[in-house]
Amino acid sequence: MIKTYFTILLTCLCTALATAQTFQSSNLPIIYINTDGRQILDDPKIKAEMKIIYNGPGKTNSISDKPNHYDGFIGIEIRGSSSQMFPKKSYGIELWDEQGKSKDASIFGMPEESDWILYASYNEKSLMHNVLTMKLAREMGIYASRTQYVEVFLNNNYIGVYVFMEKIKRAPGRVDISKLKETDLKGDDITGGYIFKVDKTTGTDIGGWTSQYQNNPPATNKTFYAYEAPKSITPEQRTYISSYVANAETVLKSNKFMDKDEGYRKYFDTHSFIKLFLANEISKNVDGYRISTFFYKDKDSKGGKIKAGPPWDYDIAYGNGEYCEGYTYRGFSYQFNNVCPNDGYQVPFWWERMMEDSTFVQELGEEYSFQRRKGAFRLDRINEHIDSLVAQLQVPSQRNFQKWPILGVYVWPQPTPIASSWAGEVQELRSFIINRLAWLDKNIKQPLDLTITATDPENATNVLSMNAFPNPFLDRIYIRIYSPRSEKALLSLYDTNGKLLTQINETLQVGENQVMIQIPPSLHLSSINLLQLESNGQKIVKKMMQQ
Repeated sequence: MIKTYFTILLTCLCTALATAQTFQSSNLPIIYINTDGRQILDDPKIKAEMKIIYNGPGKTNSISDKPNHYDGFIGIEIRGSSSQMFPKKSYGIELWDEQGKSKDASIFGMPEESDWILYASYNEKSLMHNVLTMKLAREMGIYASRTQYVEVFLNNNYIGVYVFMEKIKRAPGRVDISKLKETDLKGDDITGGYIFKVDKTTGTDIGGWTSQYQNNPPATNKTFYAYEAPKSITPEQRTYISSYVANAETVLKSNKFMDKDEGYRKYFDTHSFIKLFLANEISKNVDGYRISTFFYKDKDSKGGKIKAGPPWDYDIAYGNGEYCEGYTYRGFSYQFNNVCPNDGYQVPFWWERMMEDSTFVQELGEEYSFQRRKGAFRLDRINEHIDSLVAQLQVPSQRNFQKWPILGVYVWPQPTPIASSWAGEVQELRSFIINRLAWLDKNIKQPLDLTITATDPENATNVLSMNAFPNPFLDRIYIRIYSPRSEKALLSLYDTNGKLLTQINETLQVGENQVMIQIPPSLHLSSINLLQLESNGQKIVKKMMQQ
């Protein structure tokens, strides 16, 4: 019988004090896990009790508070691959009822679900890599796991700062694709939704398939794709998704892979590939693309293309890898095979092949430019995120590294020199990002701007201007507007017959404004279109060509 945990809170505190963990309260939620003496295994999950003290954002959480956020059972197991060698373990958690059946709940305001992860962040000493990257990915508009720092006690013992985060899973609010039932065996029913991955085989128990194509030389291997979801995948469904990917690869390998109608874009959602590319490249993720890399496919009736993501596992990133040039801010991670061709895990040929498509490269440059100027990759914005994480971790990090005294000590695969303090680790992260963005600015081809202007008739010194690119465009138009005043504006796209195709309202600020128009897939445009900006009685019209 699992003990009721609060009868031993005093013991818990005494244990913490005895091990130099002076712990009365925290600005982070406090999690207590009690296994009633049972050892946590890699598999299967064991039954335990979990209690969470969380008084809300910005509130102090005291060990004398009663559990008020979650108080119930869980199944818990050790998770991870190479990280299992570290003394501070990561854990997979499933919320259970008293009978050991899965149940959903909202934890820390995240969408209700049963499956969660307690990520240890042991060999990544800033404690920020995954949290920061997931934040940047979400700001780019793709799903990435929501996160919450917590402090954890396991069986009365303080075990440090953890990241409580969403497990990658098909579910509303996570990978929100159709639920594939065992009876979905033909027609549109069988076409989605699937999650598969490129990863180590640790923890993979439902199999997968090997690509028919060798990865780009000097690599010599073929990629293994592992089934991730559904867990109850049938033989027919296995055949469907492996055949779909095989067909997509065949088209991608073909000489006609850039064909507008029958090329690789028929199978691959390029926007998702671009955004995962940017998440991997800003972090210089040495394991990116080739390990912990997920893909998913919804039903054909819901788009049905292969999408890249969600992003996952950035501990050995931002310069935190001593192997295969993982320590340098220079170079592209997608070209890993050229750096370490003998490594057992290689980047699938997909990325190199897509980069041979000039339109893909153009779209990549447009997205990167947009994120750098207005979006997630603004350096001041990234530093604001880091400042926020520093504020959360300032005191808890001291307790974490008191429990795990590894600052200034080599932990695989940390390169030298090794910072002697947590503040030093955070500064290394900041410095890496500055250097990395400067390198990417020079090595990702960004669009050139074309400008037309209109003069305010009342004041010739005030000039309204609009840049629009690319031209010709595919399914996005990026617009840069300079406004001499704060005012409302209307952006409209017409065909040459004057038919309104799409329209958006914007409130312009004084100075530069950046806007993006996404062309809906259902909207059929002519080859020549007119983009019109209206603001304060002025109009600027630009001819835009569609590819």
